[in-house]
Amino acid sequence: MPDFSNILLATDLDGTFFDGQSKPHPRNLEAAAYFKVHGGHLIASTGRVFPNLLRVIPNAAEVFNAPSVTSNGAYIYDFATGEVLDKTPMNAEMTKRLVLEVQAFNPNVGMRVSDDGGFLVNANCINEKMQKEIASPFFVGKIIPVEDWDTAHASWYKMVLRGSHEELCEIRDALYPAYAEYFEFCASAPTLFEMQAKGCTKAGGVRLIARMMEKKLGHSLKIVTVGDQENDIPMLADADLSACPENAVDSVKSVADLTLCHHHEGVVADLIAYLDKHPMI
Repeated sequence: MPDFSNILLATDLDGTFFDGQSKPHPRNLEAAAYFKVHGGHLIASTGRVFPNLLRVIPNAAEVFNAPSVTSNGAYIYDFATGEVLDKTPMNAEMTKRLVLEVQAFNPNVGMRVSDDGGFLVNANCINEKMQKEIASPFFVGKIIPVEDWDTAHASWYKMVLRGSHEELCEIRDALYPAYAEYFEFCASAPTLFEMQAKGCTKAGGVRLIARMMEKKLGHSLKIVTVGDQENDIPMLADADLSACPENAVDSVKSVADLTLCHHHEGVVADLIAYLDKHPMI
């Protein structure tokens, strides 16, 4: 009989745990159930905010049996209890300043930040990609011109820019010198550029949850991670064992210990099958 009780498995969602339709792949769900029945601890480690995630996976408390990393590590949330275990907001004044600077630099790039309830979208910069996001049944948030954003009472955890890959690379290069000390910079897709408070990464979030779980369980855990994009690299590099799907970007493949099947085929299921054959002592 397998024993996964010493493993904390952290999976990215989009391009990894999900199929091509923003839903958990059936193979992954079946393998996850097997993993948990045999003692494994499964968590999400995602850039998504938890209100949005609950719309995509209403039964997240059943799928993930330990607290999860959201907003790229800025927000640690327990789906089972509805409790926020840790959160690190960005500097609100610097965030608003950055949004205004991006708006002046390229008003065709869509912008939003996440708060405790969902999203706050800059109404001045809604491109086609952002319009589709707003029209999605999974969208949770408000649309307000950046000039009216209230920094005095703000708790913003992640900023997202939506545009072409070329536009985002240009903006990233322009912003980095002035804002690198305030924000973590990462991409979660070719057309998505994300920022959160300096020091907040998926790696830090996974490590925090591992410490919480080890204290609760009374024994150490091996950390296994799987992801496909730049924002996954810190947690892949920090894990005891890391994997990526065949569709991962090259920079991720260069860090991951294993490259498995395409996410359309159920990469987390392949990873759990690997763990079944190669126990972690």
